[in-house]
Amino acid sequence: MIVQEQRRATFYLATTAILSGALLTAVAMPALSADVTKARLENADAEPQNWLLGFQNYGSHRFSRLNQINRDNVKNLKVAFTISLNTGMIGRKDTGAEQHALVDDGMLYVDDGAGRFYKVDVRSGAKGAVVWRMDAVLPTDVSNQTRGIAMWGNAIYQNFPDGRVVAINRDSGELLWDKQIARVMGKKGGSDLNVNVEGFTASPLAVDGKILVANSKGDSGSNGWIAAVDANTGAELWRTYSVPAPGEPGHETWADNNGAWKTGGAAFWTTGSYDVGQRVTIWGSANPVPMYDPEFRPGDNLYSNSAIAFDIDTGKIKWFFQYTPNESWDYDEQGVHMLIDAPFNGQDRKMVGHFSRSGFFYQLDRTNGQFLNATQFVEKINWTAGIDPKTGKPLEYDPKLKLQVYVPATRFLRGETWASGQPVCPSHEGGIRWQPTAYNPNTKIAYSAGVDGCSNITNLGVRALPGGGIDGAGPGGRAGAVDTHNKGANPGMRGLLSSVNVTTGKLGARVWTKYQNLSGALATAGGLIFTGNMDGAVSAHDDQTLAEVWRFDTGIAIKAPPISYAVGGKQFVAIVAGAPQLPRYDFWVGLENMGIGQVLYVFAL
Repeated sequence: MIVQEQRRATFYLATTAILSGALLTAVAMPALSADVTKARLENADAEPQNWLLGFQNYGSHRFSRLNQINRDNVKNLKVAFTISLNTGMIGRKDTGAEQHALVDDGMLYVDDGAGRFYKVDVRSGAKGAVVWRMDAVLPTDVSNQTRGIAMWGNAIYQNFPDGRVVAINRDSGELLWDKQIARVMGKKGGSDLNVNVEGFTASPLAVDGKILVANSKGDSGSNGWIAAVDANTGAELWRTYSVPAPGEPGHETWADNNGAWKTGGAAFWTTGSYDVGQRVTIWGSANPVPMYDPEFRPGDNLYSNSAIAFDIDTGKIKWFFQYTPNESWDYDEQGVHMLIDAPFNGQDRKMVGHFSRSGFFYQLDRTNGQFLNATQFVEKINWTAGIDPKTGKPLEYDPKLKLQVYVPATRFLRGETWASGQPVCPSHEGGIRWQPTAYNPNTKIAYSAGVDGCSNITNLGVRALPGGGIDGAGPGGRAGAVDTHNKGANPGMRGLLSSVNVTTGKLGARVWTKYQNLSGALATAGGLIFTGNMDGAVSAHDDQTLAEVWRFDTGIAIKAPPISYAVGGKQFVAIVAGAPQLPRYDFWVGLENMGIGQVLYVFAL
């Protein structure tokens, strides 16, 4: 059935590409683009006028070296032009815009999340002229969630929630290839259970002629994995699973009788970083499944909640560091892992910096995964008394136990309700989730934009199916808990901007906002942090105090991260507004009637 559907989609896509090419013959085409090469991507910092990678460089710094827009003049920032991306809502009532745009020599590339791609000439600085628009035919019954595209050679690449990966010619907008990479059976090391729900939300990463993609649908009961496909043909080169199968190292950490490894999760839904010197790509893995019921899956549950370094040539795991073994609060650590070269404790270090969902900023040695430091960045943490300075594990962690105890009052086991203990802090939302973080290599300060608050959890337990798998009709459903978004379930939920000095490991500034931040951060050489907000505002903050110094209200909730680029010596800041219609949760009170649409806003002085 999957193959037949893919054939139909490919036929329609090929027809669309041919028609698009015919229509484009009447349009005056701009100069052909220079290829995006290995050398250019490895030295993306040398092209501050461009934005070649989703997280700006392979180290995921999201730092713009442009400083024309700065603390002194940001108050004069105004809308330069807008680009409507409402094609993402055709056949849909909502939009899930979490995507970045990419810019190369005055040409901006962006997708609408629903399978349509745009090439926009932004060289005038006064408007965005659409050069071509291409439709890759994402069915309307598939989520239109997107986190952005990648570039390699003369192509752009995207992976979709339906498991497809596509390549599109940057000059013509024509389809180069369309491959079904997820939702395929029989890959060695996987369970083959629930592969029909696999899919992608993390944007692809282009590395040395390969396009790295990762299964993001672990919460649906599939196993996480990362795969490399050939950039020219789409042929799969390797695939590595994050839940060890029987006979593989780490399988013993799924010490249950339910076959829990088969639905183990540990997915990847935020794009990884790439260490050029080591030729490893470092990704964070998500929670084990079921997320709230650790009694279903006793053991450490490798390689969930971990930083994992994969060899880009073979996919082999070179090292890993697990943050929270046998975790049960949905503290998945799939968020951004920044690569940082800086002194720490008087010694030059090659580090990984990670703002965790569990409320700590971790620093690891990225050559071997050795723990270096953890700094609390949220206001309150009560699921653990702290992090062991030697091991990096929670102080209560006992390697002899299959079912960890942690802090009993906030460790919800089967049958325990809100009244059994106290709200756990941080909440199941984090800390931080996928929201991209930022790092200023000049000041050695890392930034997060996320959420602060606590959660109440009622653990109902998960029921196993014969032969392995989760009975979704059981009392705890697939997750093991009642809806954690119920009224009163998330006391004190609000947004949080924070900073940490990576040379000292000390917390810097913190600023709380009324609504949680789902956009992430952009740091600039102009001394600013840009972000988007769920109340529709794009805001700029002083990078030392994090005080707000500029704001523009779009009227549309924002979940996408900002970028910055320059054309003709003029700096621009761009961000997509287009979050879904907000539900009536306690922490969205006042935002229930936000506008719906999807627009790329571009700002300049």
